[in-house]
Amino acid sequence: MSTQKINPKETVKTTAVDYTIATKPIHAFKTQLYRWYSFYERDINDKRIANQLKILSDSVVINSMGNTATSKAEYKSIAAKYKGTKNSHKLISTKINQTKPAINANSQIVFQTIRPDGSNAQMRIGYSFETSQYNGNTLPLLQKIEINPLEQLSFNSFSDTYAVNRLSALMHFWLFNIEQMDGNATPFKQLLADQFELHFSKETIVTNLEQFEKWVKYAAKAVSDTNHFPENFEVTKLEDNLYELNVDFVWRGKSPDNTKLKAVTHHKWTVEDDINEPFAKIRKMEVSYKVPFSPLDE
Repeated sequence: MSTQKINPKETVKTTAVDYTIATKPIHAFKTQLYRWYSFYERDINDKRIANQLKILSDSVVINSMGNTATSKAEYKSIAAKYKGTKNSHKLISTKINQTKPAINANSQIVFQTIRPDGSNAQMRIGYSFETSQYNGNTLPLLQKIEINPLEQLSFNSFSDTYAVNRLSALMHFWLFNIEQMDGNATPFKQLLADQFELHFSKETIVTNLEQFEKWVKYAAKAVSDTNHFPENFEVTKLEDNLYELNVDFVWRGKSPDNTKLKAVTHHKWTVEDDINEPFAKIRKMEVSYKVPFSPLDE
């Protein structure tokens, strides 16, 4: 079986990572951010438009280079016009400015498009996002989106970013659910394939929903605080609609007795994707430890 390495999103680090911050709102926002971009990167149809509308507030306002939508209905008519257009969104940077009572963030991307008539364009674009009120338990909805061109660029060759954006949304939503885990396995179920294997360790292998529900209840009691910082994100295409995701999670948390803990795990996921589903789904997960769970030295 031939494989194809897919260039990951740009992860240039200009400053040291602050591992003391709470990451759940970051995962909440980035789940919706990557869903927003990946929608435009595959064929537009009624099912996919319906999924896209679910990440938007009922009173959403979208300003995009002179075009404005002030409701879901207006956006729906605009989204349908992208049928037949080939698009790519390479994330350059994301900055979250505030998380309460709503999330406010800015992003920059390199955008590519090939229109149905064969014409093309490439540019750097800035985004400003505001969400609905973020309660910490559910994903916030995109409330306001401002889109502004920053720089026209030369179009050389098209770079398909769908898999990176699609699997990024899956990863961040998995982490969001892990970080708010209260023993309820229901939020995870839409992220698991019909047949799945989750190798959380050599001793803990989960292959059905009953086992998974027991693992969730156990894991929810194992820590009192949990934060994940993804690093070394990489996607490989195995075949059509099947991908391999490799990523390291730098983890910081606390035990139930309030002891500060650290760990670094490597995750290797096999992911199957139906573009008409809200999320891609995990077929197999293999977890190994680069740094075992241990006390965090201050």
